[in-house]
Amino acid sequence: MTFSYTGLAYLLGFFAIGLLTFRFFQYWQREKTTVSKLFLFLTAPFAFFMLITAIAGLFFASNVLVLKFTVILAALTQAFAFTAIGYLIVYLKFPQISPWIGAVSIFLVGLASIILTAIIPFNPYLESTGGINWDVQPLADVFRFFLLLITFLPLLVVLVQQSKATKDYSLKMRTFGIGLVLVFGILIGILDFFLENILKLGAVGSDIAMGVLSVVVFVVILLTQKPPSPTYVTKIYEEK
Repeated sequence: MTFSYTGLAYLLGFFAIGLLTFRFFQYWQREKTTVSKLFLFLTAPFAFFMLITAIAGLFFASNVLVLKFTVILAALTQAFAFTAIGYLIVYLKFPQISPWIGAVSIFLVGLASIILTAIIPFNPYLESTGGINWDVQPLADVFRFFLLLITFLPLLVVLVQQSKATKDYSLKMRTFGIGLVLVFGILIGILDFFLENILKLGAVGSDIAMGVLSVVVFVVILLTQKPPSPTYVTKIYEEK
């Protein structure tokens, strides 16, 4: 078994996103609304992605075949999460349009990302510094980063608008917390590209950044995403 800092960084990320997924599961159990279910469908694939990458990084850091499979599986799970965001955005902002239009559009881009990741040769390896260089080819990387921007940024705008529109403090805190998580998600994507591809700091540089941001995200979620009250339910949004 070969240890890697990448595995540790993703394990911290799993704790953060796993907590958020658990909170959305609790909200969905209480509220039984479409929106609470969509937020659960949004976070669960990301938590799974963090978990499988953490396992690969902690226990199979020297196994090229496992690392390749992890990258392809990560692209698949992320595509499902982005698809849920596409559905959610249209559902919230464009009620006159079928949300499936947003979901299918995003899924097609995600499918292209999966195919490119699978067919373009890449050779992930463990660097001497202890970070895993995934060696994801630029074209596939661009598609995945593009998916991140066209889903996270519009959803962030929606959350800001909804937060301004409500006077419920607990609701403001929940939307504020989710918004911060989205901001940190975008920062992780940018730093991952910037530190490795531009500054050439190696994989461990982005691992350190991700580890630090994961701890911050965990604290933000702990403070803003409280367990649902047994006597009163605060819905993120009203059903149509």
